[in-house]
Amino acid sequence: ELEATTARKGNRKVKLTVSGQVNEAIMFWDDGTESNAYVVSNNMARTRFRFTGDAKINNDWSAGYLLEIGVRYANSGNRNQTTERAGGEANALDIRHSAWWVERKDLGRIWVGETSSATDGITEINLANAITGGIDASAWQGGFFLRNTAGSLNALTWNNVTSSQAGAWGVGEGDRNNIVRYVSPTLHGFTFSAAWGEDDQWDTALRYAGEFNGIRVAAGIGYRQINDNFGKNGGDGPRCADLSGAASGQSAVDCNSIGLSGSVMHVPTGLYVHGAWGQLNDDNRKALLGAAAKDEETSWYFQAGIEKNHFGIGKTTFFGEYGEYEAGAGLNGTGTASSAGIAASNGTTAGVAFSSADTKVWGIGLTQGIDAAAMDLYIGYKNFEVDVKGAPATLKAKQEFDAVVMGAIIRF
Repeated sequence: ELEATTARKGNRKVKLTVSGQVNEAIMFWDDGTESNAYVVSNNMARTRFRFTGDAKINNDWSAGYLLEIGVRYANSGNRNQTTERAGGEANALDIRHSAWWVERKDLGRIWVGETSSATDGITEINLANAITGGIDASAWQGGFFLRNTAGSLNALTWNNVTSSQAGAWGVGEGDRNNIVRYVSPTLHGFTFSAAWGEDDQWDTALRYAGEFNGIRVAAGIGYRQINDNFGKNGGDGPRCADLSGAASGQSAVDCNSIGLSGSVMHVPTGLYVHGAWGQLNDDNRKALLGAAAKDEETSWYFQAGIEKNHFGIGKTTFFGEYGEYEAGAGLNGTGTASSAGIAASNGTTAGVAFSSADTKVWGIGLTQGIDAAAMDLYIGYKNFEVDVKGAPATLKAKQEFDAVVMGAIIRF
């Protein structure tokens, strides 16, 4: 009778837990020429479901797995001015994690499969529940097109100018790939991790968490080296300049990045701060795009607020945020050309090259937890301003974008 009302599994030796979250919202946006409202899946922490399990081998050894599927229906990160309905384009399920692990409690854990690299989340360490805040500058408006001086849409998107890697990850941030990853046991609050994958990329990270006299601290720093173009052919990760050519099937890539973040909270009052910084160096970008091309990208972000349970139903988090993003010269999806190689689509005009772009973001946000329903209600506002350098006069170099996102995330 119990099995008839719960999730079934193949055997009784390995545990099975089904969990996940649904995060849907209404996004109001204004690009200076057009404004509208969409129903979206909030890409700051999008909808997903997962299966996890573990089994005890003996007193020292255990093993387990993680299978997680993401939902990209009406993802806020790929909406744009030409989206005709809430579903829009690029609706799909995608594999976020598909990996197994084995662990000895005094030596650490080894992961194998599609899963997080060592630096995944290294720029997102925040002790507060600030759902609409974070260093990711393209989770809301990334798919929206910039405009020409005449007001028409251009093929360049905010994704291109906030990070010309044209990927979904911020500068200094890790991602998910087919990897082998080691995670050490926690010692005095410190955890070390390292990963290697594909042909070739590797990264390493050090994280810390602790609490002293009512002061809670969490921080991390990581370094990543990329010698193969993970961004080729629509793959995950940054698009680094590839000197071998798109049609060769090989890569001549030399990228490295460093990312860090941290957060401090005074537990009795709920006052907290969070900061993040990232930098990427692409040693091949000038050789591909010319001496005027900027081959370094830098991002920094700061957030401060207060988190307290004022009403007895869950914690209320209120914060303000500010960030700056310096993007290098634009690359297309294969890492082999400037942004002039970005194909015009959805009625936009031809793409343009640019040497660099500076973006500033500020905003405020509010999250209200409802503990009894494992639910968070949230609302946030962001203003984005970009200055594109080295672009033709037909592109409106300085542009702004405003967005308000309000919705809820419920976990199961």
